[in-house]
Amino acid sequence: MFQVKYVVVESFGGADFVRDWSDGIPVWFFIVLKTPSRLRVGERVVECEAESFVLYPPMTPIYYEARGAYHHEEWIQFLSDDTNLREPYVPLARPVKLINPFGVHELMRILAYENVAGYSERERSMEAMMKLLIYKMHDSCADRESVSMDSRLLRLRSQIYLHPEKDWTVRRMADLVYLSESRLHTMYKEAFHITCMNDVIMSRIQYAQNMLECTDKPVSDIALECGYHGNEHFCRQFKEKTGLTPGQYRVRYAIPREQV
Repeated sequence: MFQVKYVVVESFGGADFVRDWSDGIPVWFFIVLKTPSRLRVGERVVECEAESFVLYPPMTPIYYEARGAYHHEEWIQFLSDDTNLREPYVPLARPVKLINPFGVHELMRILAYENVAGYSERERSMEAMMKLLIYKMHDSCADRESVSMDSRLLRLRSQIYLHPEKDWTVRRMADLVYLSESRLHTMYKEAFHITCMNDVIMSRIQYAQNMLECTDKPVSDIALECGYHGNEHFCRQFKEKTGLTPGQYRVRYAIPREQV
């Protein structure tokens, strides 16, 4: 069970920002530190990277301060008896670098909206989103290889799979993540075990497979929607990746409408 008390996104402070709740508060406190900060962990003061989170249990002392020209944070106060809210599943009262800060920001933004909405399924929606937030905390501390991944690459890959029709080039992708082409190639391959251009092809093939399975659109139209300017090029790459022509794939895998 989760009961969200308050959600704040896009909160800013100056270089002198300090939060000092030495006696703790009677609710859980989840904070995303968007800018570098300095916080107290037990008897130590530690430096905290931007895009890190801290989960404080109720009545745990809380102290952190800005470490730069300004402070940027987002936070949630909530009550819960969820059994996942404990070590080692999630870290408590210590900073952890987020794997995907953009995704967590979007989740918190939706939580903030739902928290003041009067929808009939509001409580169930917020329960599901809070559970997802806990899973994101766990992922950030459990998979250190993923934690080291540049979040810009995750955002880029998301855009590639959301928009396979775009004219993706290495130059364009490198510009989007502010990297050189060679650096993007190296980092992308290390992160996802595939080159960025091969991933573009896979995103297009995956989308084409879905269209062939679920629609009656002509192959030529699907090719255009997948970013191919020529039907022949599309058919050749599709067969290279799947072992079948688009027509053969549709015959084998199309979902009969009577099953829908």
